[in-house]
Amino acid sequence: MKSQHHNINDSVLMELFADIPPEIVDTFNEEQLKAIKKVLMSRSWNRHCIDLRFSIPLPRIGFYLMLLAGSERRSKERRYAEKVAYPFWNFSNIAFLIGFLIILSTSTIITLPFVFSSLISSLNSVSTSSAHPTSIPWLEDKFNCEHTGRKWSKGQCWDSEHNPMF
Repeated sequence: MKSQHHNINDSVLMELFADIPPEIVDTFNEEQLKAIKKVLMSRSWNRHCIDLRFSIPLPRIGFYLMLLAGSERRSKERRYAEKVAYPFWNFSNIAFLIGFLIILSTSTIITLPFVFSSLISSLNSVSTSSAHPTSIPWLEDKFNCEHTGRKWSKGQCWDSEHNPMF
């Protein structure tokens, strides 16, 4: 590439042209390089609502995982071409899905008993806890209070069977 003659962000173009023979790169004129740079810098095709990318350090294996999600902007023709070029049901994808489902189901089977026992014990502790007496403001006299099975004390009607789960 004629880097001395082109006043363009060379870092963007150098990465693109790294695998192209220099004699071909030298044939691009200034207008073509500006058009290529404009496309590369816009990168509107690279924006996704969900963009999760991370590397998993495994010995002797460079492995990364990527999850992208967003609105579909590809044409029907391009989707079909990619479906043919990169089929979903291939050996690697099936092996990954089976491994993922095994890990997910194993962790669920291990975790659920702890979650349920914790939930049940917390519900039992609330339901077996002592009563919390509360005053009943609409019962203002001793007769009506005791008639409903409550206790009259200190000028108020008290219900001693109040449940905090109510």
